[in-house]
Amino acid sequence: MIVWLVVVLTLALFIWMMVKSVKEWGALHAVLVSLMFIQVWCFLFFTAGVASRRNGYVKAYDTLRKKVADRERELDQVRTGDKLNPNPDLDSYVPVTKQLERLSVERGRVWRGANVTGLAQNEATLQLGMVAPVILNPVDPGEGAAPAAANAPAGAPAVDLGITAQTIVHVFGESSDQRGLLPSIYLGEFVVTEANAGIIKVKPTSVLTAEQIAAIGSGRFPSWSVYELMPLDSHDAFAAEGSKSEDTAIFGRMDLNEIANLLSIDPALATAEPTGLSVKEAIKARVLQSYLNDGARPPEGTPPEQVYVQVEFLKDYTIEVDAQEQRNATEGGFYDLSGRSVDARLKRGEDGAKVSFKQGDRIVFDSSTSNDLGKQDIIKIVTPVFVRSLNDYEYAFREVRRQITAALQDAVLIQRELAEMQKSQGIADNQVRLGQDERSKLDKDFAQYKKELDVIGAEATRLGETVQTTRSEISATFKQIQALRDQIVMKQKALSESINALSGATNP
Repeated sequence: MIVWLVVVLTLALFIWMMVKSVKEWGALHAVLVSLMFIQVWCFLFFTAGVASRRNGYVKAYDTLRKKVADRERELDQVRTGDKLNPNPDLDSYVPVTKQLERLSVERGRVWRGANVTGLAQNEATLQLGMVAPVILNPVDPGEGAAPAAANAPAGAPAVDLGITAQTIVHVFGESSDQRGLLPSIYLGEFVVTEANAGIIKVKPTSVLTAEQIAAIGSGRFPSWSVYELMPLDSHDAFAAEGSKSEDTAIFGRMDLNEIANLLSIDPALATAEPTGLSVKEAIKARVLQSYLNDGARPPEGTPPEQVYVQVEFLKDYTIEVDAQEQRNATEGGFYDLSGRSVDARLKRGEDGAKVSFKQGDRIVFDSSTSNDLGKQDIIKIVTPVFVRSLNDYEYAFREVRRQITAALQDAVLIQRELAEMQKSQGIADNQVRLGQDERSKLDKDFAQYKKELDVIGAEATRLGETVQTTRSEISATFKQIQALRDQIVMKQKALSESINALSGATNP
């Protein structure tokens, strides 16, 4: 309306000006000015139309561009998840793909549902899963044919899965639950001795443990899983299905029953105190608790290398995660010295070579990295987190088997030494018994000796008293003799003097 009002006012003004100036202008001037006025307004009308249509197109373009941006954002969230969400949805395409790649990297080939068709001494025959059995001897099942061959469809083609003789494989016994057949117990490391169209024969590469021998012979595991490489350990492999990352469980809530079942441990040990347990039960409790506490608050006494830190970014920060160099993991590992990926399978590519964090984002770092970033005032520490050290299960099983073998050998040596000790103890006990008998006799002799000593002492005392009395008597008698002698001498002297006086001579 305003535009049309301006148009009307402009037209009225033009007519008024034409009327005022027509006397001075000629007819030609008036016609030319009128034509110019009409052309200008036609140009303005066409320009207005173009602008109007352009505005419509621009508006439609903006609307479509917004829809495209929203659609691209939705597709990006479906593909990679919400990058600004501190607790991202791991069900997106890229996280699930990365998890699948992580599960499959270095895993090698896997044959599930391998049926055990025969168990001989130190050797097992397996029909690999998803392979039609080969009928080697088409005889009546009642005459001793193998069950797998008896149930095989006629004319089933033989399929070669690529496994060859001398291949080292890791075998697990399978158990069935609502999710299907899953590996539940490690039966050992085996070598393929024969491979023929899906039927293989395997034997252990070393002496199996008593538990593995019992599990194989029990018949509880009619189907096995065959792994070309030992599965890798991870922090989220034991999380309960459907659990999500939380501040108190960054890897999700751990499934107690599944972990206890896989480790063959009593779930009650998860809350058991170390005091009052045997050494074996205490070790089991510590192992179970380490799996359950993975990603949670670190318990008291946790080693510093297992304590990570959940941090919050105070400012935007970008980390380069891909190294410039590229090599295979067998040439020096998956990462370089600074922790950047060098294995092509782990690299994020040119678009993802750098990871950016926004202010307020939270993530878990090791203590060293968090300390370095904290000194730069890039992050602040939120809470410590316990991170379980990942296990190399292939090495762990070999080490456990080695320790069990060494323990058995030590047990035999200890039993032999115990037998020798018991033999020596018997001899010592016999010597002690003989010594006790001798001591008893000596005690009796000693008692008799004491009695005799008392008698001898009493007699010695009596004799001493007698000697003393006799000595006193002898001394008195001697004194009497001395006195009598003196008297005799005096009388002899008097008598001599009397004789000398009478005889006139000296009488000595």
